[in-house]
Amino acid sequence: MEESQLHIVDLKSKDMLRKIENGIVYGLPVLLQDVLEELDPALEPVLAKALIKVGNREVLRLGDKELDYNKDFKLYITTKLANPHYTPEVSTKTTIINFAVKQQGLEAQLLGIVVQKEQPTLERQKADLTLRVAAGKQKLVDLEDEILRLLSEAEGSLLENETLVDTLQQSKLTSDEVTRQLNEAEETEIKIDAKREEFRPAAIRSSIAYFVLDDMGRVDPMYQFSLDAYVDLFNQSMDKSRTSPKNITGTERCRQINVAHTLSVYQYTCRGLFERDKLLFALQLCLRIMTSENKVPKQEFDFLCYGGAGIERADQRPNPCPEWIDAGAWDNITALDSIPACMGIASAFEQGQRDWRAWFTSSEPEETPLPGDWENKVTEMQRICIIRALRLDRVLFCASRFVRLNLGPQFADPPPFDLRAIFQSSNHRTPLIFVLSPGVDPTAQVKSLANDLSTNVDICALGQGQAPVAMSLMNLGLRSGSWVFLANCHLMLSWMPHCDFRLWLSASPSPKFPIAILQRGIKMTTEPPRGLRANMLKLYNLVGEEQFGRCQQRLKYQRLLFSLCWFHALLLERRKFKSLGFNVPYEFNESDYSICHDLVIVFLDEYPDETPSMNLNCPFGTCVFFSII
Repeated sequence: MEESQLHIVDLKSKDMLRKIENGIVYGLPVLLQDVLEELDPALEPVLAKALIKVGNREVLRLGDKELDYNKDFKLYITTKLANPHYTPEVSTKTTIINFAVKQQGLEAQLLGIVVQKEQPTLERQKADLTLRVAAGKQKLVDLEDEILRLLSEAEGSLLENETLVDTLQQSKLTSDEVTRQLNEAEETEIKIDAKREEFRPAAIRSSIAYFVLDDMGRVDPMYQFSLDAYVDLFNQSMDKSRTSPKNITGTERCRQINVAHTLSVYQYTCRGLFERDKLLFALQLCLRIMTSENKVPKQEFDFLCYGGAGIERADQRPNPCPEWIDAGAWDNITALDSIPACMGIASAFEQGQRDWRAWFTSSEPEETPLPGDWENKVTEMQRICIIRALRLDRVLFCASRFVRLNLGPQFADPPPFDLRAIFQSSNHRTPLIFVLSPGVDPTAQVKSLANDLSTNVDICALGQGQAPVAMSLMNLGLRSGSWVFLANCHLMLSWMPHCDFRLWLSASPSPKFPIAILQRGIKMTTEPPRGLRANMLKLYNLVGEEQFGRCQQRLKYQRLLFSLCWFHALLLERRKFKSLGFNVPYEFNESDYSICHDLVIVFLDEYPDETPSMNLNCPFGTCVFFSII
C-alpha cells in the first residue's frame, strides 16, 4: 500500500527516533514492528498528535526537537502478541485492528495451497476466473457511470442527441455480452469450486493442527510458532506423503496428506516441548480432530475438563460405598450420570459394589474391563470420563491409551532427540534454540555434530560485556559459513537482535524472550525424556559413528555401552518417584554419561586381555555417579 517509501523500525533500533522524525517532517509512512504491551514514552506526543500552532505552521515536539508536522505522515504499529492488553491511554489514541488469522481464513488459504500443488491447472483457472469476473463487474459499473454522465450533460431533447443514443445502444450490447460472460464464468466457477472441495478435508485438518500449536503458547511463553514456518512444514508434508501414482482420487490423496502432516506436526512440535507437555499436546490434537468429525460430545469433553464441580449435594443420590468412594468422587459419578451415554452408572454402583470395587482397586484400571455390560457400552472417551471420576491418578495413562487408539501408537511415544535430523531441517535463516532445563548443557552435542560435519563452531557465553564479542563472532560466521553458539541468551534479553552459517542459541524459559526469534527458530528442549526406552535411545544418539568405532574391542565395548546406558537411564527414571527414588532430586546429566563413556574406551584399550571390571566400577560408582549423592 505504501510501496517503497515505508520505513521499518523496532523499539531496539538505534535510529528509531531519527526515522520517525524524518517521517513526520517529510510525510513518510513508518512501521514500528514487534512491540510488546509497553511502548516507549518518547512516542507519546506522536500518538497523542500533540500539535502546536506556531504562526502558519503545525509543530510537533518530539523530545527536545520541534518538528514541522506533515499531514501525510502515518505511523503503523504491529505486535506478535496473541492477545495483547494495552492501557486505555494507548487504546484511545490509536486504531486497533485485529489481523490475527482465523480458522476459516486459514482453511481457505491452505485449501488454495493444496489445490495449487495437487491440481495446478485448476487453481490457475480459479484465479483467472476471479480476475475475469471482477473485470466484468467493473466494466458494467463504468458503463453505468458513463450513461449517467451523458444524461446529466445532455441538453435539449434526449432523442435528438445522437451521441447519447449511440452510446446507449453500444452500452446495451456491451452489457448483454458482459452479462453473458459473467454467467458463463460463474457456472464454470461453481464446477471448479466443486472440484476443489475434494481437497477441503486436508485444509480442515491442517488448520486445526495450526491452532492447537498456537494455543500451546498459553501453556509456556517459549512455545511460539509462526504461520510462515507452519506453511513450509505443510508443503514438506505434502511432498513426503506422495507414495502412490498421481491418478488417485481426491479423497485418498487427502487421507495421505492428513496422515503425513499430522505426524509431521507432532514430531516437529515435540522436539520443542518439555516432557510434561507432550502428552497434553497429543491429547489436545486428538480431541480437536475428533471434535471436528463430531466424535466427541460436548458434555463428555466438559466433564473431562471440570468433573463434578457445581453439583448440588442436597439433591444428590446417597453414596452406596462411602468406605472407598469419597465425597468428591461421588460428585463426579453424579455428574457423569447426567450425561445421556452414561446414564445409570450411579445405580450400577448400588447393584454391583463388589465388581466395581475390584475394578477400582486394580493397578491399571484403564486396561481392566469395566464391570457388567459397561465394557461394551462405553466409548474410549467415556472410559476416560469414568477414570477421571474415580481414579484421577490414572488419567494420564488413560489419555495416552486414548491417543494411541485414535491417532496411532506413534503419537503416544514422542520421537527420540536427533540433533543431526534437526540440523538438516534448518537453513541459514533459521536460528536453532535450545530451551534449557536445570543441569543440562547442550554444548557438547553441538561440538560433536560440528566435528562430524567438519564445521567450525564458535561459542560465546552471554553476560556482562559479551555483546561486542557475540556480534564479532556472528559477522565472522556470516562471512565464513561457520557456526556460532550463543549460550545463556536469557541473561541478555535486551541485546537479542553464508548458506552454511548456523546460529545456535540456548536460554532458560523466560516470558520476556523475543517472540519474533521464537517463531522463526527451531526450538529444542534438552531435558531427559520419560521412560527407559526413550532415555536409552537418546543416550545412544549421543554416540557418533566416529566415537562408536574408536574402541578396538568392539564386542566388549558394545556390551558395556548397553550396560552404561541402562544404568544411567535407571538413575534418571528413579527421579520420577520423588522421595521413593531419591531423598533429594539429584541432577544426573549427560556430562556424567560422556565421562563414563570415554573411560570405557580408555580402559578397554589399555587392558586388551581381560575386562577391567574393578577398575571400571571405582570411577563409575565412586567418582562419577555416587559422588553426586
